[in-house]
Amino acid sequence: MLFYPIIFFINFKQLKMVFKFKLLPLLLLNALFFNCSSNDSSTNDPVVPPSDPVCRTIGETGREYTTMFKPSKNWVGDPMPFYENGTFHIFYLMDARNSQPTFHPWFKTTTTDLATFVGNNEAIPTGAATDQDGALGTGSVFKKDGIYYGFYTGHNGNLDPKEKIMLATSPDLKIWTKKPLFRLQASLGYDRNEFRDPIIIEDKTTGIYKMLIATRSNVGMVNNNIEPWRAVLAQYSSTNLIDWTLEKPFYEDTSTFITECPDVFTMGNYQYLIYSNIDDRIVHYKYRSLTSNLWITPANSKLDGIAFYAGRTVFDGTNRYIMGWCPTKNNSSDANNYDWAGSLVTHRLIQHSDGTFRVAITEGVNAKFATAKVLTPLKNVGSSNSNSNYSLNASGVEKSYSLFDRETKPFKIKTRINVASSTQFGFGFGACGTLNEMYSIVFDLPKNQIRLEKSIKNGSASEVISTLTQLPLKVPTNKQFDVTIVSEHSVCVVYINDEIAFTNRIYKMNQNPWTIFTNNGEVTFLDLKVFN
Repeated sequence: MLFYPIIFFINFKQLKMVFKFKLLPLLLLNALFFNCSSNDSSTNDPVVPPSDPVCRTIGETGREYTTMFKPSKNWVGDPMPFYENGTFHIFYLMDARNSQPTFHPWFKTTTTDLATFVGNNEAIPTGAATDQDGALGTGSVFKKDGIYYGFYTGHNGNLDPKEKIMLATSPDLKIWTKKPLFRLQASLGYDRNEFRDPIIIEDKTTGIYKMLIATRSNVGMVNNNIEPWRAVLAQYSSTNLIDWTLEKPFYEDTSTFITECPDVFTMGNYQYLIYSNIDDRIVHYKYRSLTSNLWITPANSKLDGIAFYAGRTVFDGTNRYIMGWCPTKNNSSDANNYDWAGSLVTHRLIQHSDGTFRVAITEGVNAKFATAKVLTPLKNVGSSNSNSNYSLNASGVEKSYSLFDRETKPFKIKTRINVASSTQFGFGFGACGTLNEMYSIVFDLPKNQIRLEKSIKNGSASEVISTLTQLPLKVPTNKQFDVTIVSEHSVCVVYINDEIAFTNRIYKMNQNPWTIFTNNGEVTFLDLKVFN
């Protein structure tokens, strides 16, 4: 359960959580670099021709997202997916962004393909401003004996404890009844004000249910000695989902303040733990063999970048998917801070034989964009093309690129990149008419990194003024990258070799031209196509 504006590179432990629920936004450290402006003028007119040297910016207030789901009048926070009989029921914290004293009721939408969504209805309302659940927080839905149990966090910053676990039940996933007598608050030795995000797992061999709760503790796992406060997943057991008994913590982590939105599941021979790290704002995972108690941290534990948070998974009997939200930015401006909540983004998790995960596009989203369009470059610099193949050579020039017309509708880019001698190449978005300002997805082979950069022209050369976010990039021996990019309005998700997903929010991308480029050497973009 998250109620904090996204704040990167701030140590919450040092702040001692002085700023809590609905805290005033703090400046991002890298916002210091965002205020540089290009020489382009700016317009909100969507019919200005691409050749005009302007940066088009279109506000997103009231804009509906149909693929990266977001209703027109509110935003999606912390998804809590539940699957049954061919339908994904996606509960989420509805963020209305108003000044009401109560906020974040549970809303629900449904989908059968994770690419088109039906409905947007309130499921569990908030209580009154003086109630424990004056604000609702993250939880989970579990079915037992034909009844659906919705365990959620009741939060009220004016009470002590601020957070308790609460319950509503439903016979049909539509009508929910709160159970006011159910209250589970932090046990002695746990942080009563940081006690949230319950998830239920079932031990089918014993019939025992476990509730895991994100919190903090100063009680030792091996013994009951008093230890320094640290992030833990508290563990409670029950046989009826009503009466719960405290057990030893399920997991502890001394490297972060709290492990939010935990998810635990078994896949093949491994048990997985997924959580959102409140300090680095990244969704991480760990895993362990079913015959071991030792958690393994993979070389790359990140399931996406800083523009994907509160990831929870769901299994449809064949595939496991992870859903999170891509945050908006204040006033729909790339120069501003991230907000809390935004648009729903879903990835498919693929298991390697060693237990590690690959992250890939969902079948439904991939199939939704099926109509290819003819690409005609607006400009080539050090680039030549034959049919859908583009050869770029930056030898002797500042940068080689091909410039293409803007995409104003949701779209998908597909290509296979063959690297000859280039070490830095990629895709540029928000190019404006003169390429004075650019948001670039950069493949950096020496650093084994993919990143989002902002650059501006300084005379005839481009100057990188900020690296916004980055992820580890596995470079294949053959230096080939199968790339799929999906974008709706300002959400951009890059999938590489069905290995990593890289989500970003770029407001200028769908109203301005875009490029493929290389900063040095030679690279070929094969079968480059755009699909609507």
